[in-house]
Amino acid sequence: MPDGQVCPPYLFSFFHVKIVLMKKRKIFALLVSLILLGLIFYKINWTKLIQTFKMFDLKNLWVIIPMYVSTLYLRGVRWKSLLLSNPKYSAYHLGAVFTVGSMLNIFLPARAGDVYRAYYLGADKQEKKMKLFGNIILERTLDGICVFLILLLAVLLYANQQWMMNLTYMIGAIFIGSFIIFYLAFKFNKIDFIFEKLIKFSSKLPELLSKPIIRILERLNVHTNSFIEGFEVLNSVKYSWQAFIMSGIIWLIECYVAFLIINSFHIHLGFSAALFVISLVSFSTMIPSTSVFLGPYQYAYILALGIYHVDKSTALAISTVHQGILMLILSVIGGFYLLKFNFTLKSSEKDEVNQAIQRL
Repeated sequence: MPDGQVCPPYLFSFFHVKIVLMKKRKIFALLVSLILLGLIFYKINWTKLIQTFKMFDLKNLWVIIPMYVSTLYLRGVRWKSLLLSNPKYSAYHLGAVFTVGSMLNIFLPARAGDVYRAYYLGADKQEKKMKLFGNIILERTLDGICVFLILLLAVLLYANQQWMMNLTYMIGAIFIGSFIIFYLAFKFNKIDFIFEKLIKFSSKLPELLSKPIIRILERLNVHTNSFIEGFEVLNSVKYSWQAFIMSGIIWLIECYVAFLIINSFHIHLGFSAALFVISLVSFSTMIPSTSVFLGPYQYAYILALGIYHVDKSTALAISTVHQGILMLILSVIGGFYLLKFNFTLKSSEKDEVNQAIQRL
């Protein structure tokens, strides 16, 4: 806003409401984490917890780390497919951007890492940021569908319990339903028609209200159309299937990493345990919580291994090691690329990214 220009009253109200909602969300997330941590540590066997930590076989890290790092590059390959293999993007660079975003998602609220990915790549490649954000949402939806299929397979083959079936179907409905909505929104784009009707209706309001509302609606129309453009890969059967297949490969590798970590504690569970762990832990990140997903992550791990009668203390130790390894990898690699990107971005572009994250 130019110097000396008075901020309209409706903007004060908007920012006030936004701040209040953010504070309430943080309080709710803290309460969720505290409740789950209370359930986790209730009657915990501290002796067994410490003994389980000591059982971890460090030799397996030589396999675990390269396997997980490979998924970061493969996610860059998948993202390039979602961007219709546009030559201005490289899979390696996209993988690096994804890694930075994943690191920020761990430590910052409201999926700030995904916002960073859209803002940074948009600034670096002169692309519409909302279009890239829509593309990232589609990517997350594909992840959700793949993890749903992993959970469905595990439930049908290894733990056909009613509560698990209900949970699985609910998750499937969310992600498959979202994909269908995105597809229909892209194929039958009625965004301009809807906003024209809203603007026409708003123009009948008193002038004091109609002008700011119309300006907001016009900007929303532009941003929504850009967001929908992020789904243009759905026009290509080739690239859509490439992205979906790559998603499946990525998540199977993640499952194998979980399998290696679990069995590094000499528990010797089958591969199905890793399927439950990855699916439940992945979906647990949808639950509001504090930074590093403290609470939901550990509780989901305990539920997954509880299917195999692994006690809470043992499951908590394994989940802590698993999460710690992944956080360390993402922090080291993501931190390196974050510094590199910040040096290469122009100062104005860097400020735009930082302001977007701070507003969250």
